[in-house]
Amino acid sequence: LRREFEIVASSFITNHNSSNTKLFFGDIEFRESQSSFQLFGVNSLPHVRLVGPTAKSLKYDSDVMDQGDFSRLAESMAEFVESRTKLTVGPIHHPPVLSKMQLGLITALLLLCLPLVAKRIFAGETLLHDPKIWLSGAVFVYFFSVSGAMHNIIRKMPMFLVDRNDPNKLVFFYQGSGMQLGAEGFAVGFLYTVVGLLLAVVTHVLVYVKDATAKRLAMLFTLLVSFWAVKKVILLDNWKTGYGIHGFWPSSWN
Repeated sequence: LRREFEIVASSFITNHNSSNTKLFFGDIEFRESQSSFQLFGVNSLPHVRLVGPTAKSLKYDSDVMDQGDFSRLAESMAEFVESRTKLTVGPIHHPPVLSKMQLGLITALLLLCLPLVAKRIFAGETLLHDPKIWLSGAVFVYFFSVSGAMHNIIRKMPMFLVDRNDPNKLVFFYQGSGMQLGAEGFAVGFLYTVVGLLLAVVTHVLVYVKDATAKRLAMLFTLLVSFWAVKKVILLDNWKTGYGIHGFWPSSWN
């Protein structure tokens, strides 16, 4: 979030370099400026606040950004500034993912490997001809989709945070629907993947087992593990967002 804040600040400076617009960006570190946090009345982090030129009290006369808007990071902070002032931040200048040197090295490496790859493709000896690779790729795509990995990449979300009350403690699960850490997304994705793999084993492997006892034990194990995994996901979602999920029996059973 601090890096995204710096992107908003640098974008504003770039877009208004020739004007005299007086909008100042700054960040305060908790352990170094606890007295400043008390002046603003801050009781949770992260915290973004706009202090107007007519503010007499830092705590009561300044605008606080809703933590639910942090998910869009730089764009959300720019909209917050524009909605509270008459200023326009302008386009956000995100740094490129790869530098020109990195792109050049990747291109050169691809050109060097191209003849060897083409030879193996025509001979049918590539990894893409191995069914196990496709199976592993399918599992990876499934995990990537349900774990929020794309969200983490786009928003550059950290895997964990440092507890502001105890610097030696790490926070892997963030309570609040406006933000998701990488670790909690991977944890939920792992639970989804376990259920998906068990379902695949039941429908594609277990049907070929001839021992009825082994089938029953495998089905019982699958049901218990799947129930545990889904229950964990529901409890985590309820703790994080406050939304509840309730099951209902068929009306004919009442």
